[in-house]
Amino acid sequence: MCCDFAVHDKGDGNPHTHIMLTMRAIDENGKWLPKCRKVYELDEHGNRIGEHREDIVDWNKRENAEIWRHAWEEKVNEYLEKNSRPERIDMRSYERQGIDLVPTVHLGPAASEMERRGEETSLGTLNRDIVKFNSVRKHLRKALAELIEWIEEIKKIISELKEEKEPTIADILIDYLNSRQEAHNGKNRYFYNKDLAVDLKQVSQIVTFLQQRNITTADSLWKMIEEVSEIQSHIASADERIKELKKGIKFHGDYAKFKPVAEEYSRKKFGRDKFKIEHSKELNSFYRAKRWVDENPKATSKSLKAELEKLQKEKDADEALIESNYGSLEELKRAKYIISKVLANVKYQKQEQSREIIKPIQIHNQNIE
Repeated sequence: MCCDFAVHDKGDGNPHTHIMLTMRAIDENGKWLPKCRKVYELDEHGNRIGEHREDIVDWNKRENAEIWRHAWEEKVNEYLEKNSRPERIDMRSYERQGIDLVPTVHLGPAASEMERRGEETSLGTLNRDIVKFNSVRKHLRKALAELIEWIEEIKKIISELKEEKEPTIADILIDYLNSRQEAHNGKNRYFYNKDLAVDLKQVSQIVTFLQQRNITTADSLWKMIEEVSEIQSHIASADERIKELKKGIKFHGDYAKFKPVAEEYSRKKFGRDKFKIEHSKELNSFYRAKRWVDENPKATSKSLKAELEKLQKEKDADEALIESNYGSLEELKRAKYIISKVLANVKYQKQEQSREIIKPIQIHNQNIE
C-alpha cells in the first residue's frame, strides 16, 4: 500500500496530519495490481448463472475502521503515558462508554478557523449550548442524588426506630427545638435569647415551607422528591430530543436550499474545480444534509416540525409544573441539616401505657427578627 501524508502545524493550536492511502495494491516489482476481480456465480451443478465484482484487498471495509481506531487509541495512550501526561483518549462514543452526556459536534476546518478568529458559527454555538446543557444537567442530577440519598437515610433511621407510628416532621422539629433550648441553658440571658431566636427562625422557615406543600411525614417528603426527579428527567429527555429534531429540521432546510447548487455542479463539464472552490461552503452543507436525509428517510421536515411542536409544549408544561419546585429543592437542602440531625439523635422508645405528649411550640414569623 502506498501512503502519502503531510504534517501541518502552524502554531495556531491545531496540529494535524493529512493521510492519503491507495485503494489499489502494488506488487514487489512496483506494478499496480487490479483493484477488483470478476467472480462468477455458479449453480449447484457448476454452471455459470451470473457474475459480480469484489475488491482484491479489504482496505475499504468499514469493519476495519474499528480495528484501526482502536490501534490508534492504544498508540496515543502509550505515548501519553510515556510522557507522564494524565490525558487519555477513547475511541468509543459517550453512549458506548456508558457516559450520559450529549456529545459535541465536529466543527471542521472552516468553522474552526472562524471560531479562532472570534467569529461565532452555528456549529460553535451548538457546541457551547451542548457544554452548557451537560453542565446544568450534571448539577441537577447531583442535587437530586444528594436529596434522594438523604431521604433514604431518613427512611432507614425511622425504620430502625421500630415505632408503631411514624413520627411526623412537626414532632421532629418540636423535639429539635426542645433539645436546642436545653443546649442553650446556662448562657447569659442575651446570648440565650439570641441563639434561641436563630433556631426559631430556621424552624419557622422549614415549617412554613412544609405546610405550604402539605408535607407532614418523611414519606410524603420522599414522594415529592420522586415527583420532582421524574419531571426533571422528562425535561432532560425532551431537551435531548428537541436538539435532535432541530438538527434534522436544519438539515432538511440545507438540503432544499443548496440542492440547486449541487445539481449545477453535477451538470458542469468545464470549470468544475473552480465552481467547487467558489461554492465549497454550500456544497459541503448540502452533502452533510444529504447524508442525514438519506440515513433518516422516514423523518420528513413536516413530521420533525410536528414532533418538535408537540415536545416543546410538553416541555413547557413540565417546566411550568416544576418551576415552583426548583425553589423547593433548595429549601429542602437548607432543611436537611436540622431534620437529619434530629433523626440521628432523638430516640423514640415504646412505653407500655402511653407516649408522653410534648406541648407544641407556636411559631410566628412576625415575632422573629
